Amino acid sequence: MKRGRNSRSTPFPQRLPRAFMPTRPVPPKPAVHVVSLETAQDRRAFMRAQMDRMGIPFEFFDAIHGARNPDHYLFKKYNDKKRLSLRGAGASLRLPQLGCFASHYLLWEKCAQADAPIIVLEDDAILLPPFLSFYEHAAGFAEEHGLVWLQPSRKVANQAGRSIGKVGSLTVKKFAKGFAGTTGYMIAPRTARILLEYCSEWIYPVDNTMDRFYDHKIEAIGLDPVCVAQDDDFESSINIAPAGRKRSVSDSLRREWVSLKDTVNRTAHNLAFHIKFTLR
Repeated sequence: MKRGRNSRSTPFPQRLPRAFMPTRPVPPKPAVHVVSLETAQDRRAFMRAQMDRMGIPFEFFDAIHGARNPDHYLFKKYNDKKRLSLRGAGASLRLPQLGCFASHYLLWEKCAQADAPIIVLEDDAILLPPFLSFYEHAAGFAEEHGLVWLQPSRKVANQAGRSIGKVGSLTVKKFAKGFAGTTGYMIAPRTARILLEYCSEWIYPVDNTMDRFYDHKIEAIGLDPVCVAQDDDFESSINIAPAGRKRSVSDSLRREWVSLKDTVNRTAHNLAFHIKFTLR
C-alpha cells in the first residue's frame, strides 16, 4: 500500500516519559538475626528493647549450647589433632566455642539457602546511632562487599584502615588485620557459600576463622563510625579460659612459627590489595 505524498510516519519516541520509564526495584532490607541462647532471657530483653526503639524487625536465632549438646553433628567438623599440631597441648577448642561456631555456621547456611544477605548480631551488641543508617543502606553494601563488619576492630587502634569508599554517611575501610569477635556483621550469600566451603574443617574459633581473610580471600571490611559495640557488662559464656598450664618450649616455638607464617601471608595479601586498589 502506497503512502500519499503528504503522509508522514510518526517517529517512535527515543525516550519514554519519566512517568513510564522502568524503575529498578529496591532490594529488600536484610533480615536481622540475633544469636542468643534460649535461656538468656536478660540478653534477649536487652536486644528486644534496642530493636523496638529503632523500629527494626528481627528474629532470635537459638544458639547451639555446646555444653548441653556435646555430640552436635556439626562438631564432627572440628579437627582437634590438627589444632594441637598448630597451637600446642592444651589448646583444644571448648564446647562453648564449638557451639558458637555451629551457630554462625548455621546462619551462613540460612543466608546461602535464602540467597539474600543477612545481618548477624550477638545478644550483647549495643546498637549505636550509625546502625540505623547502615540498615537503611544495607542493600548497597551487600552489592559491593560480601562481608561487612559492624563492630570496631580489636586488633587496630582508632579503627585505622584504608578508606575505599562511602555508603551514605559511613566510610568503608579495608583493614590490615581482622576484628576479633563476632558481635555484628552483614554477610551476602556468595560470601556465605565461600565460608561454608572453607569451613569444611574447623581448626580455629569462628571469629579467628573469619579473620583469616588472607587465606579465604574475603576482605576485612569495616565501617567508620562503627555501628555496634559489645556490652562488657554481660559475662561471656564462651571465652572462659580453662585452668592454665605452663606451655612447653616446643609448644611456644610452634605457636611462634605458625604466627610468623600467618603474619607473612597477611602482609603479602595486604600489599597485593593496596597495589591493585591504587592501580585500578
